[in-house]
Amino acid sequence: MPRPKKKYMNSPTTIAPVPAAPQVLSYSFDLKDASQYTGYSVWALRQAIYAKQLAVVNQKPYIMRRIDLEAYVDSRVQKVA
Repeated sequence: MPRPKKKYMNSPTTIAPVPAAPQVLSYSFDLKDASQYTGYSVWALRQAIYAKQLAVVNQKPYIMRRIDLEAYVDSRVQKVA
C-alpha cells in the first residue's frame, strides 16, 4: 500500500461516543436534594410542608418520598385544555 504524501490526506479518525450509564433515582430525598430534583426552592418546599401540601416521612431532617414529590409537582402544574 503506498504511503500518503501529505498529512491531510489521511482519513480522519472517528471517536465513538461512550454511552452514558443509566442514572438511578433514589426512593427518598432530603430537602436540598428534593429542591434540585423538583426545581422548587428549599423555602417553597418548606412552605408546602407547613401547609400540609407535601407529605414527609421524617420531620427533622425533612425526608420526602419521590412519589410524593412527583404528585406535588403534578398538582402545581397548570393543566392546558
